[in-house]
Order: sequence, then C-alpha cells, then structure tokens
Amino acid sequence: MIPPCDPVILENNPQFKRLYQHLTTTLFNPDGSTRVHDAQPARKALREEVRDCRVRDAKKKIKQQALRRLAFDPDSGLPEDCRDPVAIVTLYLESSPDLLALDHDNLDAADVQVLLAPDIDLFYSSMPLLVGPLSEILSATLNDVRVIANLGTTPAGSTSTEVPRPRARTRQGIARSIAQVPVAAQLDERLRALRQKQLTELPAARTQMATLAAEVLANRAALLERTVMLLERAKHGALARATKAQAEHLAIVAQGVEGKLNVMKLDILATIHTPEVVAALGRYNRHLRDTRERLEERRVLALEELKGYEDVDTGGGNSRTTRAQSEPMKEIARRYGSLIRDIEDSLQFLQFLQLFHDTSTPQPPKMADEALSIYDEIEIEDMTFDPVLQIYHYPCPCGDRFEIAIDDLRDGEDIGVCPSCSLMIRVIFDEADLAKDDDDKTGSGAVTVQA
Repeated sequence: MIPPCDPVILENNPQFKRLYQHLTTTLFNPDGSTRVHDAQPARKALREEVRDCRVRDAKKKIKQQALRRLAFDPDSGLPEDCRDPVAIVTLYLESSPDLLALDHDNLDAADVQVLLAPDIDLFYSSMPLLVGPLSEILSATLNDVRVIANLGTTPAGSTSTEVPRPRARTRQGIARSIAQVPVAAQLDERLRALRQKQLTELPAARTQMATLAAEVLANRAALLERTVMLLERAKHGALARATKAQAEHLAIVAQGVEGKLNVMKLDILATIHTPEVVAALGRYNRHLRDTRERLEERRVLALEELKGYEDVDTGGGNSRTTRAQSEPMKEIARRYGSLIRDIEDSLQFLQFLQLFHDTSTPQPPKMADEALSIYDEIEIEDMTFDPVLQIYHYPCPCGDRFEIAIDDLRDGEDIGVCPSCSLMIRVIFDEADLAKDDDDKTGSGAVTVQA
C-alpha cells in the first residue's frame, strides 16, 4: 500500500505532486500492486488465485476464532463435558498450525498426534453436539463482518434505525447472503474513504499536536525555572546560610555546655573522693581482701577437718554400718563448729566490755597477736587527741572511728577498737609522745598530736 502524503507538501512541490498522482492513479493500485500487466491472462489468473488464498485464510481464521469462543466462552451453550476436548484442540491449532499437514518424515508431529489422539477422538465423537453452538457463533460473526462492510453505505430509501434480529440460517441462506453482498467492493470503498480522511485530517491533527507539545515544553521550562528559584532561596540563599550558621553556633554552644558539665563532674568527684577518703577506701579494700583470704584458708582447713571426721575405718563392715558410724561424726563436727563460734563471739564481747565499760577492774591478760584481727597499724602522730574525753581516735572505714583511752596507752595497751564494727588497729607510740597532764588541763578542744 502506498503511504499517504501530506497535502501541504504536495501543494508546495508541484512536480512531486504530479509524480505522486501519476504513481497512485496510473501505475499502481491503492494496495501497491502494479496496473501495467493487469490485462495479461497469467496475471489475472494469479490475482484470482491470490484472492482465493486470502478468502480461505480468512475463513480459516474465522473458524478458529469461533472454535475458541465456543471453548472458553461460558455463555456459548457448549456442554461442560465437551469443553475440555474443544479447548485442547483449539490450543493445538493455534500453537501448531503447521502440524496439520502431517507427513511420514515429521516425527514430532506424529508424537503430538499420538499424545492427543484420545482428545481428538473425543472431539470428533462430540461433533454433533458442537454443530448448533458453532453455527450460532459463525452467524454472529457473519453479521459483524456484514455490518463492518456496510458501515457508511446506508441505502437511499432506508430510514429505519431498527437493528435486525439475529436468527438461525441454513447453509444455503448464508451462502446466498454472502453472494448478494459485494464485500470486497465495499471494503475497497471503505478503504478509500479512510485514506481520504487521513489525507485531509492528519495534517491538522499533527499541527494541533505540535502546538500542544510546544505548550507542554513551555510549561515545563517555567516549572524548572520556578524550581531553580525555590532551591536558590531554600538551600543556597541568605536565609539558608543564616539558618546554617545559627545551627553551627548552637552546636558549638552545646559542645561548650557539655565541656562545662564534664568539668563540674570532675570537680564533684574530686570533692567527694578526697585523698583521705581514697586512702581509707584503699585500706578497707586491702582489709576485705585479707579477710577473704583468711576466710578461704579457714574454710579449706574446716573442710579438711570435716573430711577427716567423715573418713572412718570401714574394715570388715558393710555400707549400712559405715553410714551409721559417719552420722555421729557429722553431728559432732557441727556441734564443735557451733561451740567455736560461740566462744569467739563471747571473747570479743567480753573484750569490748572490759575496754569501755569496766575500766576499774583489773585488766585481763592480753590476747595473743595471732588471735586478734588487726586492721592496720597507726602512728600516734596520725591520731587525734580529745582532751575532754581523754581518748585518741582515728577514722574507721565503716564511718565511725577507732578509739583508745590515754590511760590504756600509759598502761601499755596498744589496741584501738571501733564501737560500730569488729575492726581493730594497733597504735604505735612512745610514752614521750603522749599528751601531758598540763596539756590535758590547758587544752580546750580536740587537737592533733604532732611528733
């Protein structure tokens, strides 16, 4: 088919217009075929053969489409038991149209025929049930083709707008109606009308589309310009720079405040943890560590001692006798441990009473150094003397203080105790370092003894 040409181009080029009209009206048909050899018998026979091939191909496609509608349209009226074979055959015809012409050398086609043989046989056996629905679909398709062919060619004396009612026709009636309607001529006339319409309306439509595209491009350019202005104001303008500077200033201020808070934290920690407190905590930590080690040693010794109690002589006896002999040993060990703890508690309690509440009674003999739990040894110069109470005292890790009377120091006693806990200290001193009676009388408050 020769493509249409814009009338504006033909008007601006007279020579090309004459050439184009000569080609479309004299040398070629509207479908692009030549007119030079139309009068020859061989050419005419070939055209007839081509026309017959086109008609057969069109009928074949119409039948395939009708068969597809029959298989997949739920309103086609086809029985449900026949729908699957019809669908399989339809899909087979659409997907493999070349397999219909089978020969002995095509093994793939033969395999497909063997696989689909049951469905094809069922399709042929159901053919009487398919005639009625398939005829209705073909009749409806024929009516649609007739409407397309007669579109825009209403008879002169016809004024009725009533659509004819479809009805069943026989094959003779369908063939007669096809013979009465010149379908090819009407299609050619319709094609020429569409071509003329394309030649007259397409340039105007192109011009309108170009105008609309120009407007769209102009609007897009305006939008881009507006976007650039907004970005300049919001991101790169004076307001944006001022906001960024203010944010950086606030960040620096926040860092300064954080530094001040860290300094205040360090000052508070330094105020709380004075050197004296740190030293006392260190001593108390060492005391706890030593106490833990001693307790671990005592626990190991106690376990060994209990194991010795449990290990009884089992020579010649049975297991029941062994259990009977070990139970009394366990009870004896338990009672022995309870008695030892009670004795230690009683000795400590008596020592406290003798040191603080019964100073007039004769002093009991000093306990051996290995029986005392000495927390630390303190020089007399590091202790504070209270002339009112006539005692020396020193801070204790528990929050209270170690105390020892000056009279006890003069009598040779060197153990200071804390009334709130069980810790004790050993005071290292000389009698010359003790406060004199004159100092006791003239002193008005607690003083720190200096060497």
